Parts: sequence; structure tokens; C-alpha cells
Amino acid sequence: MGLSKLDKALIKTTGCLPTRIVVAIMTFLGCINLYMVRVNLSVNIVAMVRQNASQAAEIEGECATNSSGVKEKWELAVSSEDIEEETLKYHHTENIYEDVQEGELEWNEIIQGVVLASFFYGYTLTQVIGGRLAEKYVTKRVFGICILAGGFSAILAPIASRTHFAALIALRTIQGIFQGVAWPSLHVLIVRWIPPLERGRFIAIVICASAISITVTLPLCGLLIDALGWAWAFYIPGALSLAWCIHWFIFMHDTPAVHPRISSQEKNYIETAIRTSGTSEIPPASAPWKKIALSMPVWANVVCDIGNAFGFTLCITHIPTYMKNILGFSIKENGLLSAAPFLSRYIGGIMASTLGDWLLARQLISIVNNRRLFSAIAMFGPALMVIGVAYSGCNSAAAITLLCLTMFFNGSISTSLFVNHCDIAPNFSGKKE
Repeated sequence: MGLSKLDKALIKTTGCLPTRIVVAIMTFLGCINLYMVRVNLSVNIVAMVRQNASQAAEIEGECATNSSGVKEKWELAVSSEDIEEETLKYHHTENIYEDVQEGELEWNEIIQGVVLASFFYGYTLTQVIGGRLAEKYVTKRVFGICILAGGFSAILAPIASRTHFAALIALRTIQGIFQGVAWPSLHVLIVRWIPPLERGRFIAIVICASAISITVTLPLCGLLIDALGWAWAFYIPGALSLAWCIHWFIFMHDTPAVHPRISSQEKNYIETAIRTSGTSEIPPASAPWKKIALSMPVWANVVCDIGNAFGFTLCITHIPTYMKNILGFSIKENGLLSAAPFLSRYIGGIMASTLGDWLLARQLISIVNNRRLFSAIAMFGPALMVIGVAYSGCNSAAAITLLCLTMFFNGSISTSLFVNHCDIAPNFSGKKE
């Protein structure tokens, strides 16, 4: 979020950052923690689950790594009668699994899939009520409790995993219930703190911190697993979340009007800009649910949101497994390479939002056409790249490049779908998330 002339003057006279920049930094760090405890399981489960000999023989991977590190096609064909050397077309079993760590949990593929999906069972339940909770009980409490619950669930995850997979499923579902309110509550924060012309950059920098979080978390978990064991890849993200909560509850305030340290100039600037956008200072007592349900812009948002959520969720839960089972990367390589697409998403988000706000500030495009343009880029670009991944075969460089481009184009969501709730009805943006 760029500094305006007012911001530069405030820094010069007070020596402090503008308050809304501090809010952005705190929210950025909150989103980092939000996703750290959400996605760590995607890498951790690779080390948690035992890969025994019978399971290894059943895997029909397409690509494997030979002793020289070159990816190539392989096939294991065993005669039904006598096992002879000539029946083994390529024998890479030892090399394929030499880097796979033996886990302690004997979970089959179905159990692993349910465990990975369990977070989203709870997550879908609290999307609508999250906005209403933030309007009624303020974003500071709602978003703070959301991160707090995520921190405790991460710390308890190793105990739950070792007790029974059902315990971990229940824990992750509860975590999803709490985190389902995060996004709607942030939309309420945006319409109360961020002037309309700064929202694209704010969302790109702050809410798309999810991409930075995933970029950091996946390789960090790989290193922690290798050095300390998979349990620590839950403990450390959980502890960081709890530490953030202490600072959030102390320093965060819900509106400029109640903030004790904001300057009068910045307060007037924010309130004037937001008032002209049609946002009321007092949240409406009830929502016009019938009008919302019959609104075409709302349904356009819903369709885009479903497509975006499906693709993004698929990537954060299955890219590490794809890197391991299909491309044959080790746990260390897995974390680093799995993070690359999400770093690309953040870069794409920053570039798209900066361009989008620049076009709006110079009145080169209307807000409606701006959102349409970048929504199209965020939807159609990834679709084409994913089709390319399907045809990349064993070419790991091509597959990773296409995955990075997939998420790069998806970064345009920061200046389209993510901010559109605040554009079409700022007083009800939390309800439409």
C-alpha cells in the first residue's frame, strides 16, 4: 500500500507510521499465521504416514528419480510365475523410496484424504455468519479469536494424530469452523479502515499474505521435519500464532474513531473517504436477504468464489503430494518447490493490484470494468495453465513452471473478487463473503 502525501507528512512530523499502515502490518502478520496453521498439514502428512513395502509396490507413479537425479518413465512388471530379471523393465524401487521418511502412522489414502479435507468441512459452515459476527462483536475479537483457535489446534494436532485419526479430523474441523469467519471479518475491517482507492493494494499486500505464508510454511515445515521431527512442524506455527494474538489484542482497534493514537489528519482523511463511498458508520440492524439472493452481481461473485476456492484449495492440499508421488522429489525439495507457485501468486497479486489502482486513479477504466478484467485474468489464466500441467508428463521443469504461472495469474483475484464485496455493498460486505 503506497504512501500518500499525507502519509509522508505524518511520518515527517511524528516520526511514526500512519495508523492504517500499522493496521495493515498487523493484519498481514495475522494472515501469515492464519495460513501457517492451515497448510502445514499438507507437508507434514508426507512425513507422518508410514510408507511400507506393500504400499510402495502398489504405487503406480509415472516419474521416478534414478541415481543421477534424472526424471524418467518407469514401469514395474512382475511375472505371475517366475520372477526373472528380464521381467523388470526398469528397477528403480530402491532409488524411488530412499528419500522417503518412515512415518509412524498407518493411514491409507482414503484416511489421508479425509484428514486433509476435514478443515474445509468446518470452514464452509461459518462463512456467512462470520461477517455478521464481525459487525456485531467487532473484527478485533472475531479475527483474534480465529487466530487463537488456530494456534491451539496446531499445538494439539500431534497428540490428536497419535491418539486416532478421527481425533485429528475432529480437531481440524473445529479449526475450520473458527477460521471460516476470518475472511468475512477482514472485509468488515477493510470498509471501516481503508479508503476505497487503496483497497486493491491493501488486499494484495495483506490478505494475499496467504501466498507469502504458504511460501514460507511449506519449506519451513520440510526443514523442521528433517531436523526435529514432524510434531515440531505443528508446535512452532502454533506458538507463533499465540504470540501474534497477544500483540493484536493489545494494539488493534476496530475503527479510526476509537483509536487512541491516530492523528486527527489521518482520521479525517479515512472517515471522509469512506463516507463518500456509501459506508454507514453504524452497521445496519438487518440485511436485505431477499435482495441479496436475487442480485446478479452477488451470484457472479459466488460463481467466481467457488471456482477460485476449488482451485486454490486443490493446490494447497495436493501440490506437496503431487511433488512427492508423481515427480518424485524428497521432503526437503518438496517443501521448497511446493512453495514456488504461492510466491508467484503473491507477486502476481501485487502487480495486478498496483496496475488496477493506477488505472482507477487516472480514470482510465471504471471500477466495474476493472473488476471484470482482473476477474477474467484470475479465472481463465489458471485454467489454461492447469491444462498444460496435465500434458507436461515427466518434465518436472515444465510442470513447476506451469504451476507457478497458474498461481501468478490467480493473483489478480486480489483486485477483483476479493475487493468486489466492498464495492457493490460495503455495509454488507462481510455477509457476502
